[in-house]
Amino acid sequence: MDIFDCIYTRRSIRKFKDVPVEFDKIIEIMKAGTYAPCAGDLQNWKYLFEYDPDKIKSLYHHTLEQEAFMTAQVAIIVVAETDIAEKFFGMRGKRLYAIQNCAAMIQNMLLAAHALGVGACWIGAFDENRINDMYKIPSVARAQAIILLGYADEVPKQRHVKYVWFLVNYGKYGMKYDNMQRIMHDLSLEWEKQRDILKRMANRRVNEAKKLVGMDKEKTVKSSAKAKGKDMLNDLNTQAMNFFQGLKKGKPASKGAPQRRAAKKSFLDKLKKRR
Repeated sequence: MDIFDCIYTRRSIRKFKDVPVEFDKIIEIMKAGTYAPCAGDLQNWKYLFEYDPDKIKSLYHHTLEQEAFMTAQVAIIVVAETDIAEKFFGMRGKRLYAIQNCAAMIQNMLLAAHALGVGACWIGAFDENRINDMYKIPSVARAQAIILLGYADEVPKQRHVKYVWFLVNYGKYGMKYDNMQRIMHDLSLEWEKQRDILKRMANRRVNEAKKLVGMDKEKTVKSSAKAKGKDMLNDLNTQAMNFFQGLKKGKPASKGAPQRRAAKKSFLDKLKKRR
């Protein structure tokens, strides 16, 4: 599986089939975890491997009664050796690096499981004291998560993520550019925005036409508005493409540059006239 397909299609699975997971696949998943990056290459982590169905179900009572434990075939408890991180990096190592190391390892495991066709779920909510007692985890270590494995018995909903341009800051926290997709030539987002504008415009005109001519002529008016909207979209596409081509020819102007501001104003003025 392509790495990007694996990242984009992975989902948490919370309902599993009553089918055992092959031991060689489980080993491959844990092996992938050991290749994760970690501070100082300490590799200060351990796996607690649980495959007894009754014991896995008993974890249900110590994990806010999450139903995934009732059907999971394997549970892997990821443990960080916090004393080792503290020895090399002080309190920051104990409180931060140890957690980051295990988080990177867990992500590797989740992706490896998905690539092998095995469902997985990252559980972070559990009674730490009860888990420590059940598995004799010493005070110099700390349970970070429980990874459940099994073959999926559900099709999770498609996940919708935020556009990356909405999350990017420049130079300092909170510093953003308006319409960053234009600078980065991400035309797909720009077209989507303009399409929504034209749809709203067409719907508004149809509603106005209903009031003027009545319901009997609605179909004719709607068809006319749709044709006019299509012509406007083609014209807008031409104007927008010229705008983007102008940006591509030279070095992208920084925010506030007169030439970029003028080009943007011209483009938006033309758009407003079509509303």
